[in-house]
Amino acid sequence: MNEYREIANSFFSVTCDLLTFNSREEWLKLRQQGIGGSDVSCIMGHNNWRTRKDIFHNKQVLEPEVSNDAIDFGNHFENLIFQSFSYKYKNVYATLDYKNTMFRNIFIPYFQASLDGVLVEKATNKVGILEIKTAQNKKSKWYYEDGSKGVPQEYIDQAIHYFNTTNAEFVVFYTLINYDRDDIDRDMEFLKPRRINREDVKDYMKEVEHECIDFWENYVKKGEVPKNRIVF
Repeated sequence: MNEYREIANSFFSVTCDLLTFNSREEWLKLRQQGIGGSDVSCIMGHNNWRTRKDIFHNKQVLEPEVSNDAIDFGNHFENLIFQSFSYKYKNVYATLDYKNTMFRNIFIPYFQASLDGVLVEKATNKVGILEIKTAQNKKSKWYYEDGSKGVPQEYIDQAIHYFNTTNAEFVVFYTLINYDRDDIDRDMEFLKPRRINREDVKDYMKEVEHECIDFWENYVKKGEVPKNRIVF
C-alpha cells in the first residue's frame, strides 16, 4: 500500500498543499477559509436546501453545525462504507485514507477539498477520489428519467470542484441507501459505484471554476452579499 500512497502524494504535490488538522473545530475553521466541495452546488444554484447567501454568511461567521437523522446516519456509517469499498474493489483500486487532511490548491488557495478517500487505479496508476454518500429512501435520485444510473447534479458539482482543486483524474461515488419503509424487504443496500472522469467534463470544469472565483473575489472578499442563483 505504501507504493500507492507515494503515487498519490507525488500526484497531489503538483497542485495542492496538504494541511492537517487535529479536531473538528480546526476543520471547521479551515473550511471557512475557502470553497469546499459541498459549497459548490449552492454557488451554482443546484441545491434545494442552501443558497449562495447561506454560503456567503458561513464564510463570514462560523456558525454551529446542523444535524438531523440523515446526517447522523451518514456520519455513523462512513467508515463502514469506506471499508466496504476498499474490500470489494481491492482488485481495481488501492483505497487510501486521508483523514484529518485538507487539500488546498496552490494556485487558487481558496479552492479546498476534504476527501472521503483517495483512489489509485491499479491497472493505470491514475489517481482519483472516493466520495461516500448515503441516502434515506431516495434511491431514485441516483437514476435518470430513462432508468439509467446517474449522479445527482449537486454531487456532480462537488466532483467538478474536486477536479479543479486537486486535478484528480476521476471521482467515484459509493452510496449506501437506508430504508425505513415496511413494505420492502431491504434494510440497507449499496449502489454500484458511479465514476466521473475529468476528461469528460472539462467544459463544465471551466464554468464552475469561473463561478467559484467570481463568488469568492467579488462577494466573500468584498463582504458583499450575493444574489441567489437558482438553476434546475
